[in-house]
Amino acid sequence: MKRNIPLLLFLCMFFQLSVQSQTINITGTVFDDGTKEEIELASIRVLNVKDSAYVTGAATNATGKFSVAVKPGNYLVHVSFLGYLEQYFAVNTRTKTAIGNVYLKEDGILLSEATVEAKAPEIIIKGDTAEYNAAAYKVQESAVLGDLIKKIPGAEIDSDGKITVNGKDISKILVDGKEFFSEDPKTASENLPAKMVEKLQVLDQKSDMALLTGFDDGEEQTVINLVVKPGMKEGVMGTVSGGYGNKDRYEANGFVNVARGDNRLSALGNFNNNNNAGGGGGGGRGWGNNRGLTETTMGGVNVAMEPSKKFKYDGDAQYRGTDNNVETTSNTTYTSSDMIENRTSSQNNNNKNMNGRFKFEWAPDSLTNIIFRPNLSYSKSNQFSMSESERTTASSEKDNFRANSESSSDGHTLRLDGNLLVNRKLNSKGRSVTVELSGGLSDGDTDGITYSITDYYNAGESRIQDQIYNQKNNSYNWRARLSYLEPIGRNNFLELAYNIRNTHSETDKKTYEKDASGKYTVIAEDYTRNTKNDFLNQNISLNFQARRQKYNYTVGVGLEPSRSQTSVTQPNMEENRDRARNFVNFAPRLELNYLWDKRHNLRIRYNGQTSQASTDQLYDGIISQSATDTTRGNPNLKPSFEHRLNIRYQKYIPEKASSIMSFADVRYTTNAIASITRIGEGNSRNTTYENIDGNMTGRLMFMYNTPLRNKRFSINTRTFGNYNRDNTFISDRDGGDPQKNTANTYSISEGLGLKFNSDKFQFNIRGNISYENTRNSLSSTQNESLKNQEIYNYGGGGDFSWYLPYNFVLESDLNYSSNSGYTGGYQENSWIWNASLAKEFNIKIKKESGAVSLPATLRFKIYDILQDQSNISRSSNANNITYSTYNTISSYFMVGLTIRFQSFKGGAKSSDMEGPGGGRRFGPGGGRGPGGPMF
Repeated sequence: MKRNIPLLLFLCMFFQLSVQSQTINITGTVFDDGTKEEIELASIRVLNVKDSAYVTGAATNATGKFSVAVKPGNYLVHVSFLGYLEQYFAVNTRTKTAIGNVYLKEDGILLSEATVEAKAPEIIIKGDTAEYNAAAYKVQESAVLGDLIKKIPGAEIDSDGKITVNGKDISKILVDGKEFFSEDPKTASENLPAKMVEKLQVLDQKSDMALLTGFDDGEEQTVINLVVKPGMKEGVMGTVSGGYGNKDRYEANGFVNVARGDNRLSALGNFNNNNNAGGGGGGGRGWGNNRGLTETTMGGVNVAMEPSKKFKYDGDAQYRGTDNNVETTSNTTYTSSDMIENRTSSQNNNNKNMNGRFKFEWAPDSLTNIIFRPNLSYSKSNQFSMSESERTTASSEKDNFRANSESSSDGHTLRLDGNLLVNRKLNSKGRSVTVELSGGLSDGDTDGITYSITDYYNAGESRIQDQIYNQKNNSYNWRARLSYLEPIGRNNFLELAYNIRNTHSETDKKTYEKDASGKYTVIAEDYTRNTKNDFLNQNISLNFQARRQKYNYTVGVGLEPSRSQTSVTQPNMEENRDRARNFVNFAPRLELNYLWDKRHNLRIRYNGQTSQASTDQLYDGIISQSATDTTRGNPNLKPSFEHRLNIRYQKYIPEKASSIMSFADVRYTTNAIASITRIGEGNSRNTTYENIDGNMTGRLMFMYNTPLRNKRFSINTRTFGNYNRDNTFISDRDGGDPQKNTANTYSISEGLGLKFNSDKFQFNIRGNISYENTRNSLSSTQNESLKNQEIYNYGGGGDFSWYLPYNFVLESDLNYSSNSGYTGGYQENSWIWNASLAKEFNIKIKKESGAVSLPATLRFKIYDILQDQSNISRSSNANNITYSTYNTISSYFMVGLTIRFQSFKGGAKSSDMEGPGGGRRFGPGGGRGPGGPMF
């Protein structure tokens, strides 16, 4: 027995240690009570039930789940997240360890009366969505959405107002998932107040058809969705601003938004002459950098309503008028010869556009969805241009000439189109049928006059062209699509789809020259014609899709038969109808989505699409002709087919608040439509079109964003790579057979940025470098310098915002750009320095019911202090290289006043509605307010 005592003691100690080391997991999932969405990074604290002493803790993951290991016993579990009411749960591990679903409710007092400072992640990846936290990018109280977008890593707004994020064009902007002037993202970026945005989401939005069927149809668009702050979804807000500066620069803007839950009504209007074609002045720094000088007048109304749970609609109506004056000087060098063309021009474009767009969604029952999208637009334009050009060659001086020309036109276009989509679920397992019908028509009418005189230096002769013309452009189109979805086994689906579309276009141009009395009555037969084209395209496809927890994939195959026929009628000639041409393309498709988790995913996609040549390109005769140049169509052109491969990888690392995004996009075109240019007598250019294989583009992008150990600092890096292969046929001036020239262009660029963000001061420092190499394959080129061209572009800069005492805000930015490899006279170093000083204050208005305080901002801003704005552009292809300089708005200053008004449910104060970065009120972001009609 004594010999067994040590063994018994050892077993007792082992059993005691095993019991002490045993742990049990307390689990649960945290949701937003309003939106039912999972809450990530909610705080889980496990407390001792006797004295509330802290035991251990954790945070919820991307799907709102948590698991905390504890020893057996009694505990109090505290669940909290800033902006929500906290909850406590008593847990006895002997009886219960799974808390289950925890629904946190918004803390209304915190949202409307307190400002909680916290350093939230700048970027979070949610599936295929990159979500930017607006609080991480501080802007002025009077700033517009465009000012916020410019601060986001990888986002750019060019001189024409086009928005790109990570190299992808933004096609529309949504507000809480509903379209806001969808055909014109610039309107939203230049008018929506930045202060109303809580989150900015960048995503690839599928078509209505793809969303309902789950099968991608290749009609995807990259969009920005704005998540409005919860406190701004019940009430009225608006801004009124105006400014005036030297050189008679002016701007005036107004915006008002009325919101009640899911219902919204917005109106805006502005006019300016500081090259802001989108409207809104805001607090931005990129003032007036478009080509030429532009005056803009615009106004619009946007509405989004949900009268019931079954029916909702949104839409907008807009007017925009622009008056643009551009003066350009260009130098063009041709690949096929030693010909050089110098040109100066002056052009005035006056455009007036009106459009209306609506979207109606009706779900009469749980099995049926109906979507109808009608659109209407009317545009009117008036254009006038003058130019002087000189075309010279050293090898044939007798053909050198100088030409002067003037032209003007006045026209209008009316467009009407609609799209109806009906989806019906046939059972609960996924069987469904979807029908989509669409159609549209366009009617345009233009009157114009052209005059040119060409003087040849050595021949001593002149050619005069003096004509007036009337051109009518009419077209109509229709399309029908049918999709039948059949479930196969568990989480597998088979789709049988049929798509047919028809396009009819007609161009009728009548051109007249002067008779003996000087009146335009003589028909110019070479410039007068009627051209019609009918194009019918079908797609029959069979697709299989498997959906799994971690991945899903789609494989399919389609056949695309198409038919094209063109007819031409000219004066004194019968209608010339060519024989119908039929083509068949094989269109395979593949898509793979793999999800490691909600924040880490990979997508690979391949598809193809057929495109038809334009009516003019298919014309069997002269399309356009001047005294020196002629362009002819080719009725034998085949439809082109584009192969598309896209790869996207995204990852968000919560522990570091870091994000990685990368993508690759490759496109290869068979039967691409290429131009053939022959240099003829008198330095004339004779151009036509041919099909050619081998055109290709490729893009690569990598972006990394992370905060440093001190969360006030963050860095971001962007790497871009591009490849373009452009094929064409060119010939020298001796009239030999055209030879194929391939221009291969490679480019790579790198950008690095450092950002500091605090309550009183914020700055960004950035730098970039890019390299571009273009190689022409044609060995007989007479311009040896064009065979291999190397271009370097360097740049850097920084900006800061300093929030001074007494509510003053000082902002400034300095940007430097330089290039090498440009033709002499076009290499340029440019320094652009902009600055503004603003004073924020309140305007007191006395009323019988009491005083009303309106937030206001008085701002002095100055653009291009050093008067060093660059106005050079470069373009190249397989035919030529062109350098251009243009006029632009010069340095100016402006004094402006912005007044804001707001009234929100619960009596929210002005300070509650601070702009992005001015204090984070944590909340659900995507939550919806109560439904019901607004009025």
